[in-house]
Amino acid sequence: MRFLLLFSFSFLLSSATFSFSTHGAGILEILIESGSPVHTGFVVTFENKSHVTWRQLKADTPELLIFEDFDLLNGHLMNVTIHDTITSNSVVFPASNKKVVDFDHLPLPYTGLQMKTKCAENWYGYSCHKHCVVKNELRCDKYGNPACAHGYCGSNCHKSGSDCPVFGNCSCKNGGECIRGISESRTRCHCPTGYWGKNCEELEMYRQKRNFTTNFGGNLTVPNKFWNRTDIYQLFEKYGEKSRTSGHQDAQTYQSFGKLAEICVLIWLVATMGYCIIKCCGESKNEKKIVETSGDKKKKKSEEEKKCILIEMNDM
Repeated sequence: MRFLLLFSFSFLLSSATFSFSTHGAGILEILIESGSPVHTGFVVTFENKSHVTWRQLKADTPELLIFEDFDLLNGHLMNVTIHDTITSNSVVFPASNKKVVDFDHLPLPYTGLQMKTKCAENWYGYSCHKHCVVKNELRCDKYGNPACAHGYCGSNCHKSGSDCPVFGNCSCKNGGECIRGISESRTRCHCPTGYWGKNCEELEMYRQKRNFTTNFGGNLTVPNKFWNRTDIYQLFEKYGEKSRTSGHQDAQTYQSFGKLAEICVLIWLVATMGYCIIKCCGESKNEKKIVETSGDKKKKKSEEEKKCILIEMNDM
């Protein structure tokens, strides 16, 4: 029994390393600014799971938050709630790759806010389910299909120069890059986030604006200072780069309650198993002592009975 418990305990510990997996490659970024210092809570609910964190926002200082592990395949709605000790406001929107959520007005004390969904590194497509790795001259288009950098061609983009004749003109703007599909003879522009068009000359604009719903507190609003789309993408890039160079100290990842629950269950199982092992070993030792004590008493009683019999025989 003790061996079985020890085996189960060791198996549980060994399997703990492999029990948690990522849920998806979708990422939500929230860029927010407050007009005054405020301790703010953020709750992101998606597929009945919640990501929660708090931040101490400084006055007139943009703050970037990053939430990861979203599976965007089924196009579920995402609910974001921002609250402090006085107010609570929520917004709901469909989540998909490269989507910027626009706001015209914001509830006080917040003066600037934008949200953006995107794919994790090396993941592409509308739902972030296509995996493609950029390496050397190999590139990936927005759908995750392999392509070659400008001037290269071939199945592995290993050819260049005269082996790769170019048909058509590629003049990318706004940081776009000329690429060539593996089986294509023409080059085209691969546009950065926020731009589209043949030469990446068009700025993505979403006509539909989102509004916050007040859960409690006042409903005073102010115009969103993050209204210029060009500035928004630059701000996301600036603070995103800052978070990468600082090791995510300014933009940490917050895991779901589901994972937290799994960890709690694992800790409970380990503690219970350990208690059972200790109790089992302790009881087995006590049983051994009881058996030994009982044997000693029986032996002693038997010897006394023999003495009595010898005395009686002598008397006779």
